[in-house]
Amino acid sequence: MVWYADTLWCDGCGVEICWVPTVRGQHSYCCQNCLLGEDCDCDKYQEEYPSNLDNSDINTSQVIHQ
Repeated sequence: MVWYADTLWCDGCGVEICWVPTVRGQHSYCCQNCLLGEDCDCDKYQEEYPSNLDNSDINTSQVIHQ
């Protein structure tokens, strides 16, 4: 299972999981097909799930560039 910040990626195909994952042991999968090692098309449906990030309140004038 790969987590970075609050993001979870599928251990099968690598798609970002924005829904309840299919879990087996320590591994999380986007769907039953990935759990079984088969091809999936979850990346097509990923855009249907809203992002939990709201960047509308970011003031870019305060960003530090190095």
